[in-house]
Amino acid sequence: MKIEEVVEYLTQARIVDLSKKVTPGQAEGPVDTGKRKYEIKPFPYPPGELMHNIEMESHISTHIEAPSHFVPVRHGRNASDVSEVDLTKFFGMAVLVDCKDLPPETAIGREILEDFQIKENDIVLLGKCSHQGMNRCYLAKEGVEYLIQKKIKMVGFDDTVFPENPGFLGKDLRKYFTHDLMLSNDIPI
Repeated sequence: MKIEEVVEYLTQARIVDLSKKVTPGQAEGPVDTGKRKYEIKPFPYPPGELMHNIEMESHISTHIEAPSHFVPVRHGRNASDVSEVDLTKFFGMAVLVDCKDLPPETAIGREILEDFQIKENDIVLLGKCSHQGMNRCYLAKEGVEYLIQKKIKMVGFDDTVFPENPGFLGKDLRKYFTHDLMLSNDIPI
């Protein structure tokens, strides 16, 4: 992406920072998974500077899941890590799929997503579900396939919407269809 294109994006829309503050010792993982490791320990460094050792897990608070998070284990091939994701994936127009009025445990499929003006190269964010725990909405496989067909550049979830049907999850990676299909198609989550 050329600097002129970045400037064009910035002049046409507002920038929204979706990141949550992460406090050492209080980092949260995905909803209902408890605390995760995040520690910062200062140490003196000659000639008197202060340096820091940082130890943390990758799945805490706001984070990006690159293809390397899932593709090598699921498909046995290399995939790009976060440092290799094209920066253009992080800039662009976003569409919020507002789930606040959906019933509990709604599978968000094509029919719901078609109500939003999703275009090629959009960043699609799903959130604001008003239900908690296992009653939250989730992205259905048909919804994932629709978003891939639309050629979106990134998908995001707040902590009110499950990426997959929570009833299918466990130790079987074949049931993580959002992770599998999105990341296999170079669409970061």
